[in-house]
Amino acid sequence: MADRVFNRETLLDLTVNFIPMGMIIFFFALFILADPFPADAMAVGTSLGLLVIPFVVLAITTYVTGRIIAEADQTGRSGTAAKISSIATGMDHEADDEA
Repeated sequence: MADRVFNRETLLDLTVNFIPMGMIIFFFALFILADPFPADAMAVGTSLGLLVIPFVVLAITTYVTGRIIAEADQTGRSGTAAKISSIATGMDHEADDEA
């Protein structure tokens, strides 16, 4: 079970992100199937872009958050969180943790 990145408890923590992802998929399918703006390509592109971009960002955020939670559960700290913090602040926090 140590091979799995996300265990059952991590997936429960991430459920809060899966629900909006499901809603985005529903509205994407609705826009594709209902075709509310058949003649206006700009409106279709904008509406689909306003669904696809947040879905991708939320999917990436969910994956990174899941890795951080799983690493913290297994080792008590997260190397992924330290890397993100180093990138965001421009400081090397990993060196501080090792000392």
